[in-house]
Amino acid sequence: MPFILLVSMKYCPVSPHKIEYLQPRKMKQILPFLFFMSLSMSSFGFQAFDWKIEQGQIMLNKHANDQKAQAYWTFITDLLPDRLLDKYVAKFTLWSDGPEEDLAGFAPLNEFNTEWHLDVDTVDFDIKNQNEMARLDAIYTLIHEYGHLLTLNPEQIQITDDEYQDDDRGYLTNEGYAETGSYLGEFVNAFWNDHLLLEWDDIDPIKSEKRRSKKIEQFYYQHQEYFLSGYSAESPEEDIAESWTFFVLCDRPTIDEYRLEKIKFFYQFPELIEARSYIRKNIEFIPKDFLSYFKENFEDY
Repeated sequence: MPFILLVSMKYCPVSPHKIEYLQPRKMKQILPFLFFMSLSMSSFGFQAFDWKIEQGQIMLNKHANDQKAQAYWTFITDLLPDRLLDKYVAKFTLWSDGPEEDLAGFAPLNEFNTEWHLDVDTVDFDIKNQNEMARLDAIYTLIHEYGHLLTLNPEQIQITDDEYQDDDRGYLTNEGYAETGSYLGEFVNAFWNDHLLLEWDDIDPIKSEKRRSKKIEQFYYQHQEYFLSGYSAESPEEDIAESWTFFVLCDRPTIDEYRLEKIKFFYQFPELIEARSYIRKNIEFIPKDFLSYFKENFEDY
């Protein structure tokens, strides 16, 4: 049984926003945002090993790392609901880029989002490590990354060749349109108004990673009351993944605070309440006030 975690928070309906007066938002190139994809060896010197996944089952390769891969895959499938894992995950990778770097990630393997890849850094995510904070960090990351699979799979995103956003179709992601009725589409309509999107659109295309990170940090501090974490300000896609994670790990909010509305947003979907319950029952330890715990122990800014 995985050793895992939970907190508290409100849905504030906001009328859907269209962004007709904004500069057209160009669609980024549709490429899998895998951390290493073509690497056979990371910069840390740890070889990447891949396994095929078929309907939620790991296909072992008959080599020395099979036992480790099976242990990691079992940990993950014990934690996360199986429907999307069984349907979409086609590849599993163990690798490392060194300590305190990328921990894990879900990403599409093709432009149709029909096959997904999960990679895990075995240095940052050591399932044998009994340190409470390290394990909570790993579990938090897995739930967050599962949020991308949850909100960007083909059931949620309409594939398109559009390079610029058609406001009538919804919010344009790297993967396609988050249309009205999709989790991300409804989330953007509720929490990313025209002015917030316009401000973010000016920052997102910045090519310098250092400069963009600085601008995102400033954006976060200017609108801190809107976001549950600093990373939420990275994009609407990261915002919903972070909010989903706090929905899973936190108790339902009982106070009126705008950023906490993002947690209650998910309570309108019975299937997500069920997914939340599934994950939480597999978590052995959850701090009583996880949001405060997160801010104190994990938040970068």
